[in-house]
Amino acid sequence: MIVLPCTMGTLAGIANGLASSLIERAADVCLKEGRRLILCVRETPFNKIHLRNMQLAADAGATIFPVMPTLYNLPKDTTEMARQFVDRVLAHVGLRQAGAYEWGSNAVLRCQLSVGRVDV
Repeated sequence: MIVLPCTMGTLAGIANGLASSLIERAADVCLKEGRRLILCVRETPFNKIHLRNMQLAADAGATIFPVMPTLYNLPKDTTEMARQFVDRVLAHVGLRQAGAYEWGSNAVLRCQLSVGRVDV
């Protein structure tokens, strides 16, 4: 199960086992049954309560996957940033997407070539 976006309120409910909403209940079942649970937390900066709730959720078996855009793939716009984030989350659960940027041994060179920083 992927919770995207995961608000700090939803994180708190999941981390503390409240199960007061459908999302929190489904996440609770995932943790109880040892299924994969990915929480894409979206609010920053984190305070100590947020960090504590992330640790509680992680200790219970969830994966904390903060919503952070990547810049190493040189996105052209925010839509491409969002798509790249979703591609990374899906790849994390084994659902690689065709055409998704993947970091590799030639990735930096490809980035430099695409912006004209390296002569060929």
